Amino acid sequence: MNKNILLGKGLENLPFGISKEEFEKTLGKPDDIEIYEDDEYGITENWHYDAFELSATFEDVDGLILTNLAVSSPEFTFDGSDFINRSLEEVIQQIELLDLGEIEIDNMNEEGEEDLSQIMVSIPDVSLNLWFDDGVLTEILWAPFWDEEEEEFIWPE
Repeated sequence: MNKNILLGKGLENLPFGISKEEFEKTLGKPDDIEIYEDDEYGITENWHYDAFELSATFEDVDGLILTNLAVSSPEFTFDGSDFINRSLEEVIQQIELLDLGEIEIDNMNEEGEEDLSQIMVSIPDVSLNLWFDDGVLTEILWAPFWDEEEEEFIWPE
């Protein structure tokens, strides 16, 4: 499997918008599946692949299709660089060099807690979220680009 993260697109052989069946043909059966149902958004399935340190989310958009990927293995690269296990400062420096858009930093700890043990760095322009634990990048989550005006995903071609 190609492990180069393609912003807005997915992975080379796993593009956003594919069905669960197509996804399973490529990676096989997941180790674990979580299913959520919501009146507003319908069914969501999260598939977890322990060996790849990858999770895939399928949402009900004209059927259950791939809407985001999350990885925690340093084998997954972005623009040729591995980001997992790097410090917050290193990652932000790289992102600024790549000029991906405005960076938003959120403290994910309980309200009132001042420590920064859990931080999420978001770059909405490219639908990218980076999760940090104790100042080290532990997970990269990305999705198709988002059309603010139409309030819908922009699916890769």
